[in-house]
Amino acid sequence: MDLSSVGRCSALVVVPVLALSGSSVAFLPTAYLSTHTGGFGQVHRSDLSQDMAGSLAHWKRLGLRFDAVYIGYVAHHSQLDMLEDALPDLLAPGARLYVDPVMGDMGRRYAYCKEELVTGFRRLCARAHTIFPNRTEAALLLGQPLVEGQEPAPPDAGQLLSLGAAQVVLTGVTQGSDRIGVLAASQGQPSHATFRRRYPASYPGTGDLLASTVIAGLSLGLDLGQACETACDMLDASLRHTQRYDTPTRFGLAYERALPALARDFARLSRLPDQP
Repeated sequence: MDLSSVGRCSALVVVPVLALSGSSVAFLPTAYLSTHTGGFGQVHRSDLSQDMAGSLAHWKRLGLRFDAVYIGYVAHHSQLDMLEDALPDLLAPGARLYVDPVMGDMGRRYAYCKEELVTGFRRLCARAHTIFPNRTEAALLLGQPLVEGQEPAPPDAGQLLSLGAAQVVLTGVTQGSDRIGVLAASQGQPSHATFRRRYPASYPGTGDLLASTVIAGLSLGLDLGQACETACDMLDASLRHTQRYDTPTRFGLAYERALPALARDFARLSRLPDQP
């Protein structure tokens, strides 16, 4: 995933949450951005494909293998090919692959999202343990049409699982006009939906925060339903804290204020001792 220096999204959100669960986190940046791409004008952006190749080659020489790999934003579809080719060397026996297929939102493909990117993410989703599409991304993966400015209707659990992953967490699912949450589905299990209050503003990084919290919970032994409930609680707390500040939405969620409660939730639910 990328490193956006300003705006509380992607790696700046994901790495702290995963570390909070006790995981040792390695980070392979796909791009560097001076800010995220929403609301900051002309962004400085650097494709890090060459650095990725060098890093992956070094890791292979070292024999580094990981219990989980989480793939999110890529700067170009060729990076997905690179990561897919590297997976046999990166994944330890029994390791899990998590995929957040970052391609669009609100019925609109992102500008860089060409059909090769959709195809690449579709292949990775078929190999993944858990995937985290929003409704627009789910439609792209399923080959369904989009209407710009309108979120597609959420697919049912069977359609989501037909993508091949063992588990799917569909984000941005609504209940009426004032509730929003996720639909979680596992092969051979009933689906699980959970909702929280819908806040009036939209913030960058919410999907990153949700996915990383779910992954952190799964790494601690929570089942998918518990992990999604914990993640939605974390999002709700972050949004409540954010509402107290008079800060433009482009600066993202004040999730830092919610981290202590999340640490307590992880300790309680996973039966781990409280961290000092």
